[in-house]
Amino acid sequence: MAKNIDVDKTIIKKLRVNQKHTQESLALEIGVSRRAISCIENTGSTSKQTAEKLAKAFGVSFNYLTGDDESDFLPSPFYCELIESGSPSQQAQSQLFNSETELLAFLDQQINQERPFRIGGRTPGEYSDFPTKSLPTYSIEGVNCTLRIPLREEEPDPEANDGRILTFTFRELRLQTDVGLTWQPLRKWISIYINQNLSRTLNKYYPEYIFLGEHRGNRAQFLVVLSDETQQAETETLLLEGLWPVRQFATWFSHHLPPLAASKIPSDNRVSFRLSPGDHSLPERRIDILRIDPVTETKAPFPEVWQESVITALSWSKSINKAGTADNSAMPTIEDFSHLIRD
Repeated sequence: MAKNIDVDKTIIKKLRVNQKHTQESLALEIGVSRRAISCIENTGSTSKQTAEKLAKAFGVSFNYLTGDDESDFLPSPFYCELIESGSPSQQAQSQLFNSETELLAFLDQQINQERPFRIGGRTPGEYSDFPTKSLPTYSIEGVNCTLRIPLREEEPDPEANDGRILTFTFRELRLQTDVGLTWQPLRKWISIYINQNLSRTLNKYYPEYIFLGEHRGNRAQFLVVLSDETQQAETETLLLEGLWPVRQFATWFSHHLPPLAASKIPSDNRVSFRLSPGDHSLPERRIDILRIDPVTETKAPFPEVWQESVITALSWSKSINKAGTADNSAMPTIEDFSHLIRD
């Protein structure tokens, strides 16, 4: 029976936590039981074969796990270079981050600043919609991870931002005793953590994007429901493919309303309004817009930024909740809009 060796149990646990491993996930990664990982973290004793597997999984040397060489590992360091193509300067900027969490916070902030919808203002014409000819993309090639975000222009001209891209290229660093700092491909669990968070951020701000070669978000469907508030019954429904036709509908609908009060109904994961004619000549109506998963045909997440863009297209604000014009005498119907689409 092979004799066990001593490893630094504090280093083992610190590495596991820093790299977002549970005892179960780490055990699965190196092919041992969860109980074995727990035993190593409690006693600091394991076989040489298991210690070598742990070193490989963590991306450190065998000597680092035994506590003999602490210079071999730099915890989750990331270098990020960003450059704006299509701009006069195209000067690259670079930053160093101590962890993937810091890197993700930075990327989220940058994406938020260039998000596809401008919030606030009075008319849909003040907003520049994304995407145009470019889509946000994220890819991994060797040690380089590249995120490209199309930049928006100040004027509401969809063609104006063609060719202007903000590119983030980030790499993970490793400190080795003999050669110093070198690049390394993202470690497995670091890669999973970054990919999950970047995918979540892009889905929050963009209707469509390309993530690791897969076109995502392009199958978003939205259900528009117009109800009679008095009878509390659905009267009309319409399924729309994508966020852009939903915004077109919202603009068309608001322009065809008779004079009335429009009050937003607090509701999670959907846009809901109650429409109340001031002279009570028409029954109160309610309009709901929710996102549908095209595969399961159930309610899907409706990002807040997407909701805000629909509300903007409805020309509604908290300070001015009156809508419609005297030129319109009847409540618009969803069927009218569906005919407009077909025509």
